[in-house]
Amino acid sequence: MKNLKKSALMLCLIAFSGIFGQTAPEVHFETMDPATPLEELSHEYLMAHKVFLREKPSLKAKKLTLLNIGTQLVLWEKSQNSDEINGIKSNWYRVNAGDQTGWVWGGMIAQKAFGSEADYRVKFVYGYESSTTDELGMVETKYQLRAFKNGFQLDKIVLDSLHAIPANIENIGNKGIFNVEDIIALGLEDPRSGSEVGTSYVFWNNGKFTNVANLIDYYDVAYTKTESFVFPSDMEGIRSTVALKTVITNHEVSPENGMVRNTPSYTTSFYTWNGYKLSKKEDAPLISNDVVANNLHR
Repeated sequence: MKNLKKSALMLCLIAFSGIFGQTAPEVHFETMDPATPLEELSHEYLMAHKVFLREKPSLKAKKLTLLNIGTQLVLWEKSQNSDEINGIKSNWYRVNAGDQTGWVWGGMIAQKAFGSEADYRVKFVYGYESSTTDELGMVETKYQLRAFKNGFQLDKIVLDSLHAIPANIENIGNKGIFNVEDIIALGLEDPRSGSEVGTSYVFWNNGKFTNVANLIDYYDVAYTKTESFVFPSDMEGIRSTVALKTVITNHEVSPENGMVRNTPSYTTSFYTWNGYKLSKKEDAPLISNDVVANNLHR
């Protein structure tokens, strides 16, 4: 668990440097000390499907065996050399994979791994997919989320960075929604400030991923917009309904004294999940409320 947290932190930090340093995103893992007792060993998991375990840290090295997605790995050594594949840079790692020992490129290893809440046999692995540089020199990074069971891949989805860093990913269960097995929430951060700017939601159901919504906050000198879901199992939840709460705050400068008046408006709309997408409930009234804030800020 400690290594998973460190890997997630490293993913966030490297993504930050990738956006602003205009270099290829890098993947790094900690290796085990040879003196580590067997019961204290930490494990990583293979993210890609059908990966060759190699005799040496090179794509040209002899192939020892073929590893399935989710293979449990113990990392013992990091190579001096690194390779860049699909815009992702990483060293190679000498690993134990069952009773086999060999080298695996780090970009094939998951930065985060976790299980399904609905089916203990289903597992999820997450990490970089690719990185490209556009004509302006800006790095555009994509991420991948895969599901597997008993060493066989079930599905894969590729996610854009959406101008924010997926700094945290977790399975929040089905939140009381019928026909949803797991909801995977990706917390998004602003790469400049490190502050939270929203959440992406991916639903897992019947062996398939669906990228359901990207709720990203918007900040401007003129107004601020934030969105959030209320699921059926939440405190204010409604049966078989996903409520989308939107808050838009207009920032108006008083011509008399130059002070800012914040005028928030609140809107709630309602959706149902039909097994494939969220559909707006036509029979549910849109609830809105405009409020003029009493507090003024310079």
